[in-house]
Amino acid sequence: MMTLTYILAAVVLLGLCIFVHELGHLLGGKMVGIKAEVFSLGYGKGFFKKKIGDTTYQVTLIPFGGYCKFYGEDPSEDRSGQGFEFLSAHPLKRMVTVAMGPLFNLFFGILLFFVMNLAGYTQETNRVYLPEQAAPAEAASPAYKAGLRTGDEVVGIGGKTIRGFTDIQSAVIFSEGRELDFTVKRAGETLAFKVRPEVRDGSGRYTIGIAPFGDRVLIAGVLEGDVAAKAGLEEMDEVESVDGVEMTDPLKFTEYIKTRTGEKVVIAVKRKDGVREIPLVPRLNTLAAVTGKNASTGANEQAVFDTGMLRAAQEKNFIRFNGNIYPQVENLIAEMKKMNGREVSLEVDKTVYKGTLAVEERGFIGVFPALAPEMVLVKYSPGEGFIQALVEPYDFIVMNLQGMGMLFSGEMDVRENVSGPIRIAKIAGDVAYYKGAAAFIILMAKISIILMVMNLLPIPAVDGSHLIFFFVELVRGKPLSQKVMERIQTAGVVILIILGVFIIINDISMLPAVQKLLN
Repeated sequence: MMTLTYILAAVVLLGLCIFVHELGHLLGGKMVGIKAEVFSLGYGKGFFKKKIGDTTYQVTLIPFGGYCKFYGEDPSEDRSGQGFEFLSAHPLKRMVTVAMGPLFNLFFGILLFFVMNLAGYTQETNRVYLPEQAAPAEAASPAYKAGLRTGDEVVGIGGKTIRGFTDIQSAVIFSEGRELDFTVKRAGETLAFKVRPEVRDGSGRYTIGIAPFGDRVLIAGVLEGDVAAKAGLEEMDEVESVDGVEMTDPLKFTEYIKTRTGEKVVIAVKRKDGVREIPLVPRLNTLAAVTGKNASTGANEQAVFDTGMLRAAQEKNFIRFNGNIYPQVENLIAEMKKMNGREVSLEVDKTVYKGTLAVEERGFIGVFPALAPEMVLVKYSPGEGFIQALVEPYDFIVMNLQGMGMLFSGEMDVRENVSGPIRIAKIAGDVAYYKGAAAFIILMAKISIILMVMNLLPIPAVDGSHLIFFFVELVRGKPLSQKVMERIQTAGVVILIILGVFIIINDISMLPAVQKLLN
């Protein structure tokens, strides 16, 4: 069932967004008198065909996306010179035909947002949770240092209204490190804080160290082959209790498990098919944390390694402790215990961590607990819903353009922040399976708008480049020479192929199964 959901989600999301794009080209051509030769739902040979007027409409065996082929669109073929042929038509007519594809993606996104604004959908709360709230002052997050606390409701940032956690994320990620003015509601009071985002991980994204508020524990990940996986715990399980003790916080869950080494515990988890009780016995695990200042940013950072991570690195000779290599991980851990609380140097896979060492032995079951976010209902009246259906795509377009700028400037890590069809399909499956139809439709609206943005970029071989060619032709009174256009398009195709190969390889490398293999 899960596999089928993932496949259907990918086909529906990508297929429908591409189909809408090609439908825009078809109708754009009809508006200006340019005739389509073939309009296809899917790719490949059509098993159902029907000719209406001058256009053959077909459905293929692979109903994934589609295409629209116009008469006279191939420059290598002979043309009669009639106005219904694509390349024989006036440049303005061709521009309308080309532009309607991306515009239909925008219209489709707006329509989906409008429908969902009326029907209602849930999104992550604008209340925040500070997982580092109990950390020492020098390791505290920017949000905690500024004065934010767990349960605060963020209602505004820089004068902009905040409705959900994604609004907070967008403001922080695209802050470029500038200080942000937060307006917060706490216990009936309205408070103001100034928060300066920081880059604290390898993704290159700015963060302030918060998560959406919630009062349920979620299993965000399960280590293959460890205690939890063998017992039957699964990713996205919702922890209701452990030994009858209600769990409302990941820290509380971790603290409970770490003190139960070698003892049987019973974890009650909630799934779609009901509540299950899973017994297991936490194993002993050693955690080694090195806390010190990042040489480039000056910020306090902490690197944490457990027994499994240390063993994997030690077996590949990827680890040195104070300059020494230890033949057995047990010897390495014993030496670490001797240096507990002292300044050390730990080199793991050519990355050197220097700072104060803290060694702790605790119970461990091999899961990554997270806070299941509190969800709030979003629903508008028809008037408000229409306005929001215009505002949300606009904000999303601006955010994507800012993101592209940060990718090109190197402020964002390309591997972490660029997704292709494989990764998008994985995201579509995750959203459809775990979050439901409403969240899936919102995702489809956003993907459709992203397609609009990408297709309007002045990259050879996509719609944006054709619009530029036709505009130049309109201004000059004649088209660019065929050789020049062919060279530009060839260069563009080569660039797109190279980019496509990189994106596909990157998508594959980010899949959980591949990540486990690489690790």
